[in-house]
Amino acid sequence: MRFFIILFLIIFYPFNSFSNITDDIAKKLNETNNLIFSFEQKSNNLNEKGECYLLFPGNLKCIYSGEEGKEIYVKNNSLYIIKHKFKRSYRYPIKNSAFNIVLNKNKILENLKSIDQSKIGSQNDNYFYEINTDEGVFVKIFFNKKTKLLKGWETISYNQEPVKFTIINPKINTEFNEKFILPSYGF
Repeated sequence: MRFFIILFLIIFYPFNSFSNITDDIAKKLNETNNLIFSFEQKSNNLNEKGECYLLFPGNLKCIYSGEEGKEIYVKNNSLYIIKHKFKRSYRYPIKNSAFNIVLNKNKILENLKSIDQSKIGSQNDNYFYEINTDEGVFVKIFFNKKTKLLKGWETISYNQEPVKFTIINPKINTEFNEKFILPSYGF
């Protein structure tokens, strides 16, 4: 009898623990309306840092440290890259991009509910899972093991380079006055 109990625990414990993990992540995500955080972005041998404001669903402003005065905005289903030093702006649709997923908690929750529990991975202090859409979008989404908060993502950029975006010191549901207003550089 003892053998069967041990066998039962060995077989079903991993499934139940990952099920609880996804439930905990979903609960935390449902409770999250906005995030303020520092970030580190690695792409194409370039390390960038800064601060972001994320308001679910779909609004993001990141202010990069550096001389270019780089900012990115995501709003109205578009990504805007602003370079204040050069008074230039670039606009890209997000329909077929990772931003369309990671900035919409309902899409994250849908994917989290439908994912095969064996596909949830563990790396350092994070859980993660990957999404590959029919439109060719790839994104790996990370959640902190302890807090279950969104911790970042890995994806492929518009210029086909791998990008790793790490969220540092997130603060959830903090009041902020950010209006996500774009500077007028020819939009």
